[in-house]
Amino acid sequence: MNDMKKEEFNIKLQIIFSLSLIVTAIISVSVYLLSQNIYISIITLSGMLFLCLISYLIHRLDDKYISEIVADLSRLTDVLTQLEEKEIFPLNEDTIVSKLQNKITKLARILKKKNESSLQEQENIKSLVSDISHQLKTPIANLIMYSEFLEDDTISKEQYKEYIKIIKISVERLNFLSESMIKVSRLESNLIHLNMKNQSLNETVLKAVKDVYVKAKNKDIEIIYNEEAKIPISHDRNWTSEALFNLLDNAIKYSKTGTKIILSIKKFGMFVSVEVTDENNPISYEERNKIFSRFYRGNNSSNVEGIGIGLYLSRQIILKQGGYMNLKSCTKGNTFSIVLYNH
Repeated sequence: MNDMKKEEFNIKLQIIFSLSLIVTAIISVSVYLLSQNIYISIITLSGMLFLCLISYLIHRLDDKYISEIVADLSRLTDVLTQLEEKEIFPLNEDTIVSKLQNKITKLARILKKKNESSLQEQENIKSLVSDISHQLKTPIANLIMYSEFLEDDTISKEQYKEYIKIIKISVERLNFLSESMIKVSRLESNLIHLNMKNQSLNETVLKAVKDVYVKAKNKDIEIIYNEEAKIPISHDRNWTSEALFNLLDNAIKYSKTGTKIILSIKKFGMFVSVEVTDENNPISYEERNKIFSRFYRGNNSSNVEGIGIGLYLSRQIILKQGGYMNLKSCTKGNTFSIVLYNH
């Protein structure tokens, strides 16, 4: 189809040039007949032929220029398909092709960003599936193994009770893991819509304290609550309470019996912080960058229950609300801080 159009265009072009030559000859002959002067006729013929030549040269230059523009546009589309940012046309020229290049560059940036987001999402899903399968292995293996033990009629009553207890612990672990993973997946997939309201942060903090009070009491751990003032701030009460609960629960799990946990609410400038300070061994500098990672468990966590997801969840919840989390360690203990922007 393109070859046919090109051939048709060339035929029309040849007809136009042929007509131009014919008109040139007719005009030259007419001039001679009217003037009866051969020199005037020759000059007229030369001028007309010169104009025809100029027209042909202009056509060739236009054809060359258009071909170069088309080639540059082709390279520009290659830039778009490869999601690159290259300058094909000068940016300082106020031309249509320069404006087109600017729009294509912007489109390439948007597509590149979306492509990177998509790849990151795929990596997150792979990582999540890998983490889930790793965490499910132990409780599922225990369920299968101890269920087979229960089929043995020769086991004693004490062994039966012990196996049932282990199965119950495995089921509870599976339940906790599934609930945690649902929360993680909802957060990472942006399926959670935060209910941001201007409400008392103090009441949100106390809500989290109530949820861990029994656990702290059983270990004879005292929670000391300090507040500088009543602070109303825009936040999601349920999810913020969940984040703070994870910090308190973590502090209780790793604290020794009879120690203290200090819970403080502070306001400084445009920000509000909620700090949880424990009396545990200081977290090493090498571990501080990993402590908020999903399923990460510290070197001193081998004898402590958990799957290493609480701090990760807390961080994700606070980030969703435009805040951030911080960790400071000293010889006396560790301080985890939740910092929220005070609108």
